[in-house]
Amino acid sequence: MDHVAFLKAFLGLFAMMNPIGNTGIFISMTGDLPARFKAKAALKVTIVVLIILIGAVFGGTAILNAFGISLPAFQLAGGLIVLGIGFNMLKGGENKSHATPEGKKKLEDLQANEAKVSNALIVPLSMPILGGPGSITTVVTVAAAYPTLSGQIGAAAGTAALTLIMGVCFALSGLLQRFITPHAQQIILRFMGMILVAIAADMMLTGFQQSVGGSVKRIIPDIVDEVDAAQTARVAEPDATAK
Repeated sequence: MDHVAFLKAFLGLFAMMNPIGNTGIFISMTGDLPARFKAKAALKVTIVVLIILIGAVFGGTAILNAFGISLPAFQLAGGLIVLGIGFNMLKGGENKSHATPEGKKKLEDLQANEAKVSNALIVPLSMPILGGPGSITTVVTVAAAYPTLSGQIGAAAGTAALTLIMGVCFALSGLLQRFITPHAQQIILRFMGMILVAIAADMMLTGFQQSVGGSVKRIIPDIVDEVDAAQTARVAEPDATAK
């Protein structure tokens, strides 16, 4: 297992999925429902998010190839998405790139009913709040950067580890509820926003460097050939004159 791929996937998703901060959302959705239901709900969310992200680790690059999208282009586009999320978090706002109008309505008007809560745990919490474009971009980028089997396993393991930690936070939300005050949530939100902006900048710079570097590598051989041809022509001119 590639430990660097593990760490990059784990740390990238930690900032993106923000297990502690999103525990506040889980608490607001499950309310005062029984601890037994919260444990089952946490397991459901964990499984759904794990399926989405592990699928992205092993199938994301193939999907990009199928659509003819290069990794640098995907990194640039994904970096822009993550940058928008990060700036919004720095302002203390909700994640507009993840939340849909329908999801927002569910979060605001959700009644304390197990059936309705169970459905809302899939949409919008599991997808797209947790398993959204930012998270998918993160794991696809890591997996593409480490295409060996060891790298893929490392990225998948890092993804699984972070998702399981998130599930544990959700399962223990009843205990954590007393510590995560609204003020604490805002502090966590802004700090994670700063981390996301840094991650987005790194993704876009990497994508730009790879894109420009590839173009330069294609251009340089042609320039070298032209220079060699010019030098050969200059060397040949005195010989022709001497004759």
